[in-house]
Amino acid sequence: MGSAAYPTFAVGDHEAFMEFALTQAKKSPPAANKFCVGAILVNPATGRVISTGYSLEYPRDYKGDPGTTHAEQCCFIKIADEHNLSEESIHEVLPTDTTLYTTMEPCNERLSGNMTCVNRILRLKSVIKTVYVGIREPGTFIANNDGQQKLEASGIKVVIDPAVLRELPERCKMTSINAHGVSFWAKTGRIDVLLSDGTPQSFFVKVLSEEIGMSMTKGEFHSMSAIHGVTPEFVPNPIACGTYDTIPDTHFFLCEFREMTEKMPDPDEFASGLSKMHQKSVSPTGKFGFHITTYAGNLPQYVAWEDSWENFFAKSMKQALDLEIQVKGNSDELEVLSEALFEKVIPRLLRPLESDGRTVKPSLIHGDLWHANAGIDAESNQPLIFDACCFFAHNEYEFGQWRPACNRFGDEYITAYNKLVQTSAPEEDFEGRLDLYRLRFDTHVSALFVDDETLRTQ
Repeated sequence: MGSAAYPTFAVGDHEAFMEFALTQAKKSPPAANKFCVGAILVNPATGRVISTGYSLEYPRDYKGDPGTTHAEQCCFIKIADEHNLSEESIHEVLPTDTTLYTTMEPCNERLSGNMTCVNRILRLKSVIKTVYVGIREPGTFIANNDGQQKLEASGIKVVIDPAVLRELPERCKMTSINAHGVSFWAKTGRIDVLLSDGTPQSFFVKVLSEEIGMSMTKGEFHSMSAIHGVTPEFVPNPIACGTYDTIPDTHFFLCEFREMTEKMPDPDEFASGLSKMHQKSVSPTGKFGFHITTYAGNLPQYVAWEDSWENFFAKSMKQALDLEIQVKGNSDELEVLSEALFEKVIPRLLRPLESDGRTVKPSLIHGDLWHANAGIDAESNQPLIFDACCFFAHNEYEFGQWRPACNRFGDEYITAYNKLVQTSAPEEDFEGRLDLYRLRFDTHVSALFVDDETLRTQ
């Protein structure tokens, strides 16, 4: 295909270039052992697209080169075929400052034909000076992709999205970006930089797509900021949330990176941090709720401001049930049980908290405090929490997430907490309230993992 068939975009319009690369990725035939990747070559001086490619665009063993074809190689093949050149000779016809846009980091381990795409790019480093990467390659098929490092070590500039760069310290130099952590809903990574004085510093980034991704990153940023404002030692410092410049409809949450151990935190130390967060926090309205929608997993929580804890919890429970019904359907049994829950159980267990002169303080809660959202700082040895989806609630609501047997926050953590914070009256309803709060968590989780029968029956 001749280059005249390709579009021209405004010079420097990285979003348009990456979006065009994404259109190539969508052409790639899906397969269980690969990602669908798209790539384009661009003349940055004119904005003209020179070539395009996507994974498996060319047949296996194309022109005797054994193996499958990856997106970057397909870009090069088209130039070679058009000019009747070998692939390694296409530098003769490419602009001397050609830019490569690829939706995923070029691989330095899996072969495209008989060579990795990183090595194919390096053969052309006299003309390919810059590579824009959509995302780092996750560890699905390889343990550790060092494609970016190898390209940069050879003098090729690898560019992270400018929107993220703007949030990093001024005049810092990025040294690496690596996949880090595990998330059901997002791609997560670690960004290492050198500050202007040579000091190393690291950041954690979470990337999500589409409108829901924007809402989730905003919810997490505002949640972590709320906790940091009350107990800054208890969470990594949140830095920003925003939208990528170069990848359409892609959004990020950025915070400081804290290396953590896999051990469970000491119950007394953890209870100290959690109780401070609950007790020192003050609802800006004096009500229960939050100023922005937060998400547990990829499903929204009820956060509208309410004067009464009973009313707030009932509406939160109703929303969780509605989410469950949307994915699993309703039933006569569920309708009967729901009627009893809202007309009898919730009033019986929660109304006494706000009767006979008693009140409930709206406390800032993490919102999804299971053991995987907590850890120990490897440097300070102090407990940390993260991945928050906050709102102001009855402080004991936090413990509903600790009731399932699969959670590693056992009774010793509640005992340690209750040494510092008086159990709400009437004390004899404490266990019943926690079971009720657990039901709200379990219902939400059931709606999240609709096909996980083991989780749904726990």
